[in-house]
Amino acid sequence: MNSKYYMTWEEYREKHPELEGRPEKVIAPKIEKYEDMMFNFILNLLL
Repeated sequence: MNSKYYMTWEEYREKHPELEGRPEKVIAPKIEKYEDMMFNFILNLLL
């Protein structure tokens, strides 16, 4: 999906190099939770 606002964890990490060295086990689940919430929101808009 090509979106200005929605991105995967890998894309987010590429755009934010300042996250390098931070504990990925802490950050990744939070970002993935928001990814899932955005996906569900978009699907609900389509229904």
